[in-house]
Amino acid sequence: MQLNPQESFIDKDKDGVVRSLEHLEAPYVADIPSAEADAVSVSHQYLRDAAAIYGIPDTLLKNLDTKVPAQPSLADRSTPELNLAADPKSRHKCTIVSYQQTILGLPIWEAGFSVTLDDDMNVISSMSTIEEKVSAKTPKRDALARDMLDEKRLRQILGIEEKQPGVAINAQRLLVYKYDPQSRQETEEDETHESGVDVAVPTIELPPLRDSINSGAFIVCREFLFTWPLPNFGDINWRAFVEVNTGSVVYLRALMASIHAYVYTMDPFTRLGATGPPTTAPLSQLDNAREWKELPSVTASAPQQLTGRYVRVRDFDPPAIPPPISATGDFSFSVPTDGFAASNAYYQMARLFKLVEELGFDVKKLFDSTAPDSQFPLPVDHRGFSNAVNAKAPGNSLGNGSGGFIFGLAASGTSVGMASDFRVAAHEFCHALLWEAVHSPNFGFAHSAGDALGSIFCDPVNKHPDRFNSFPWITISRRHDRSLADGWAWGGTQDRGGYLSEQILNTSLFRAYRCLGGESTNVVSRKWASKYILYLTIAGIASLATSPITPTPTPVPYVTAMMLSDRGEVLGFPGGAVRKVIRWSFEEQGLYQRPGAPTPVTTRGSPPAVDVYIDDGRNGGYNYTAAWDQAQGVWNRRAADSGTIHQNPLKGVPNFLYVRVRNRGTSTVSSVRVNAYHLVEAEATSWPGGFEATTRGPITVTNIASGGSRLVGPFEWIPLHNSPRDSVIVSATAPGDRSNIDLASGLACARGPIEIDRLIPFDNNIALRRMNIAQ
Repeated sequence: MQLNPQESFIDKDKDGVVRSLEHLEAPYVADIPSAEADAVSVSHQYLRDAAAIYGIPDTLLKNLDTKVPAQPSLADRSTPELNLAADPKSRHKCTIVSYQQTILGLPIWEAGFSVTLDDDMNVISSMSTIEEKVSAKTPKRDALARDMLDEKRLRQILGIEEKQPGVAINAQRLLVYKYDPQSRQETEEDETHESGVDVAVPTIELPPLRDSINSGAFIVCREFLFTWPLPNFGDINWRAFVEVNTGSVVYLRALMASIHAYVYTMDPFTRLGATGPPTTAPLSQLDNAREWKELPSVTASAPQQLTGRYVRVRDFDPPAIPPPISATGDFSFSVPTDGFAASNAYYQMARLFKLVEELGFDVKKLFDSTAPDSQFPLPVDHRGFSNAVNAKAPGNSLGNGSGGFIFGLAASGTSVGMASDFRVAAHEFCHALLWEAVHSPNFGFAHSAGDALGSIFCDPVNKHPDRFNSFPWITISRRHDRSLADGWAWGGTQDRGGYLSEQILNTSLFRAYRCLGGESTNVVSRKWASKYILYLTIAGIASLATSPITPTPTPVPYVTAMMLSDRGEVLGFPGGAVRKVIRWSFEEQGLYQRPGAPTPVTTRGSPPAVDVYIDDGRNGGYNYTAAWDQAQGVWNRRAADSGTIHQNPLKGVPNFLYVRVRNRGTSTVSSVRVNAYHLVEAEATSWPGGFEATTRGPITVTNIASGGSRLVGPFEWIPLHNSPRDSVIVSATAPGDRSNIDLASGLACARGPIEIDRLIPFDNNIALRRMNIAQ
C-alpha cells in the first residue's frame, strides 16, 4: 500500500527535518503475500515507501539487506548507505527492525532508521536519526588506532600513569563519530544543579585534543568499552572514542547513572504524612516508622544472606562495608545503621523487580541483555560513594544492560541510607530499564522516567500534604506539577534535557495517571490508574529502538511507544482504551506544536489532525471527572423535532436521541459515522454485552470543519420498561480517529468485554448519559 501522510502523525525537528511517523490509527500493510511477509521484508518495503516523506535519497537504500558486522572493517564505500543493523528485536508487543547508517563500511554513531511493527507484521511507527551531508576520509594506513589496540596502548592514549590501576578492555570496534566539542566529557556542575544532589561525575583528565579535529566533522574512531576504577567509586565501566589518525580521545563517558526485615516500605513523609520523622529525627522516631515485612523472592540459606532471585546485596563500591548475615534468618536493625540500609537496599530493588512481574512482564526477557554480563541476581551496594549523598545505576561492561545499583546516604549529617527511600530506588531502577532497552541510562530528551515511577506508585496512598513533591523526604528539589507559564513545556525554556526535562516528563505522566483515576476519592480507582500508567511507562521504554542507532532526542517516539503498548490485554483488561489520554497528557504539556509555532513553547500543543468528540463537560479533553455519565452533548426528545433541550424519556413509547458532534482537530473531517445504544437490562455495566443499538442504525455526516460541530439525529429508541432509569451511549468514529468501540480500530477494548467506567471516560468520541424514565 502507499503511505498516506494525511493518516500519519509527522514529527519534525527544529530544522523542519522529519524524524518520526506514527500510524497507530492506520497501520501500514505491505503488499507482500502473508506467507512471505516477515519483519525485515515488510520493513524494507515500508522504508522505500516512506523515503519520500523523510527525504531519504535513493542512494541510502541500495544495500538494505547488507548486515553490519559486530566487528566492522574499513571498506571503499564513500557514499553513505543504510544497512541492516542486526536481527529484528522482539520487544513487548512489537518487533523493531533497525537500519544503521554507514560510511566507509563503518556504523555512524547514533545515526540510522528504525521500524516498529505490531504482532500482525503491520508498521505502526518509524523513526529516523539519519545524518545529512555525511563525508568521511579514509584513515592513513599507519593510523595510530586503525588496528586493534592492547590495554597498555589504551592507558597511554587516556593518559593513565603506570602506577595507577590497570585498564581492562571489554570490547572495541571501528565507527564514525560526528565530533561535538561540547560533548567530549560530562561535567559535574549541571548534574549537581539539576538533580538537587551533590553529584560527583566520574571522569578522567584527558590529554589535550589535536587542533586538526574540527567541530561537526565525521571522523573515523575506535570505540573502546573498558573497565577502570576510580577512588571513591570502585570499578567503573567506560566508553571512549579515539580518533584513529591522532589517537585523541574525542568522547568519554562513564557507563553509570546515577525472609523478614525491618524496612521503610515508603518514606515516612509519604506513608505517615505530617507526623512522619525527617531523616535527621531522633533514633526512636525513625525506628517507630519501620515496618516488619517479608523480603520478596529471597533465597533461603544458613546463615541467611540478603540474596534473592533478582538482586543480592554486595560490597563493591567504597567504603568497604560488607552486608549483614543473619543467623536467625531475619534482619532487625535500627534506621541509621548499615544493616538497615542493606535490608532496604534488598527490599526496595527486589520489590521493583517483583512489581514488574506483577504488571505482566517476563523479567528475564525484559533484561535479556543484562543477564549475560551481570548474571542475576544483580549486585546492590547499600553503602557506596564513600558515604556521599547519592545513588547510581551503573551499566554493565558492554554498555547494553544493567550493572547493578549503588546507594549512598539520604542526607548530610545523618547515617540514614538513601536506599530507605522507595522513590529513589524507583528512579535508579528506571535506569536499569533504559540500559536494557536503549543501551543508555537516559532518554535523549530527558534524564529518565524514574521520578514518575516513584511518584505514580506512591500517590494512591500518599499522605504528604504536597503530593506534587517528587522527593518529599530527602533534599532533592523536583516536582511533577510544572506549569507551561513558567517554561516547563516540551520545547519551553526549562526543556534543556537531564533532570529539568525529567520534571516535564513526570508532570506529563502524572497528568495521565490523574486522568485515569488518580483524582478519584476511591483508593481502589487510584491504585488501578497507578498500575496502568506504570505498565505503559515501562512497556514504552521496553518498546524503544536501541539508542546507538536511533536515540530519542524528542519525547514523541516514547509517547508513541506507550500508545502502542496499550494493545491486546493489559493487566487483565482489554487494551486500547487509554491511548488517547496518553497523547492528550503530553499535548497539554506543550508537545505536538503546529509547524512554525513560536519558540520557546509556552502554550498547549495542537490536537491531532482528526479529533471528533461529544462534549461531556470537558470540551474534548481528558481531565478527571466523576460525572462522565452525564454527557450534555447527548440529549433526549419525546418527538423528532430537533429540539436542543433535554427531556426525560417516556416509558414504553418511541423517544428520539440527538447528539452534537464537534471537531477539535486541525483539519476538516470528511466523514463521521455516529451510532447510538442503550441498556439491554437495568444495572448492566459492561460493553458490549450490556447495550443494544437503537432502532435507527448509524447516521453518517460529512465535512465538519476544524472547531465546528454538527447536530446528528434523531436516533429512535424505546427505554427499558422495567426500570426507572436507562443509559444511552453514543459513539462518533472517523478515519484517523476511530472510536474505542469501533471494531475497525482493531482494539481489544472494542471487542470487550470491558467495564464502561474503564472505557467511556477515556475516549472523547464516546459519551454516556444516564436518564430518569418518566412514568
